[in-house]
Order: sequence, then C-alpha cells, then structure tokens
Amino acid sequence: MSIMKSKYWIIYTTIGVLLSIVTLLTSIQMIAFNMGHYRNSFEKYDISNETGMDQENLEYVMRDLLNYLQDEKDVLDTRAIVKGEEREVFGERERLHMIDVKELFIKGEAVRNIGLIFMGLFVILLVMKDKWWKQNLSKTLFYTGIGNILLLGLFLLLMYFDFNKYFTYFHVIFFDNDLWILDPKTEILIQMVPEAFFYDTAVKIIGLFVSSIIAIAALGYTFYRSQTIWKAK
Repeated sequence: MSIMKSKYWIIYTTIGVLLSIVTLLTSIQMIAFNMGHYRNSFEKYDISNETGMDQENLEYVMRDLLNYLQDEKDVLDTRAIVKGEEREVFGERERLHMIDVKELFIKGEAVRNIGLIFMGLFVILLVMKDKWWKQNLSKTLFYTGIGNILLLGLFLLLMYFDFNKYFTYFHVIFFDNDLWILDPKTEILIQMVPEAFFYDTAVKIIGLFVSSIIAIAALGYTFYRSQTIWKAK
C-alpha cells in the first residue's frame, strides 16, 4: 500500500520529518563536541601562531569551552598562558556570545530528545493500528533518505559558491544580537575558530548526516524488499 493512500500518512510524514531533525542534530553534536576535530583544525590553520598559545593550552581552553557549552560548568572563566602570560582567555563580548551559543546547544539537545520520544510513540501507535506498518515504515525511511540527500545536495552547492553569505544568514536567524561579530585581531575566540574552521565543520556535519541518511534509506529499502519477497512466496 502507498503511504499516501494510508489513513496514517500524516503520522508517517511526521516520523520522516522528526527522523531528519534528530539525525541532523545528532550529527551536529557529534562533530561539535569532537575534540579531535578541533585538534586537527589547530594544526591545519596554525592556530598557535594566531593566538599565542601552544597546543597544550589550546586544547585545554577548547576542552573548557566545550564543557561550558555542554552545561558542565556555569561560568566561562577559562585562564591559560597566552603569549607567555597567564590571563583570562575570553573577553566580555566573547563570553556573552557563548551564553547564546550554549542556550542554542541546550535547546537543540532538548528538541532531539523530544523528537526521539515522539518517534517512538508514533511507531508504537502504527504497530497497533496499521496492519501495513512494516511496508509503510520501510517506505518512510527510504523516502526520508532520498529527500534529504536531494536537499543537502542543493545546500552543498550554495555553500560551496558563497559560504560566507549563508554563514551570515545562520547567525542572523539564530541570534538576536551582533555579539557573534568578533575582531580577529584582538579576540581569541575567533582566532581559535576562524571562518575556514566553520566551513570544515559544516562539511563534516553534512558528511556524517548524509552517511546516516543513506544508511537509513538503505535499511528501509532492504526491509521493504524483504517484506515484498516474503509475501510473493
């Protein structure tokens, strides 16, 4: 039976949307809190020279910042050796911006967790109510994967031709102030994570997301085929 012909098609569509959101937010968190990702970036863009901190201090500062963003500490009061002098690393503007970023991560995690709960409830409902749930859920996984791959292909093209434009759009949409505009000459935060770092991060997130979506689509297709073959017998 076609999903659209099922009286539960709205639920299947909602599951597809929730699955997309949950997978994307999970991909973001996996890359954003991966210390190896930052370590590679520090070496790639010679961040020690940019900030005046050696690799050890850079990694210490980043771990402390990630702990703050994961809500494992209340105040961003990181101190490290910068250009041979121990000092507080982040200024007021940087700390205020990180308050906004932390709130964004916390909300993103909440949305992901709520999405997982609702997906589970919807699947239980379909198992109980729709006798064709195996076939329809398999199609949902497959179509969700295909739809996301097409959308991400378009997004990658836009990002490749003008990353700065869409990077700016992101900040305008998600932040209601201009604290994200930092001075690379004086503020260590933007020295540690320059625009090129965010481009690399976006590529890695999309790569992980696409890999996950392809796996989901393949799972849906394989399960649907197995159901079809079994019924044919």
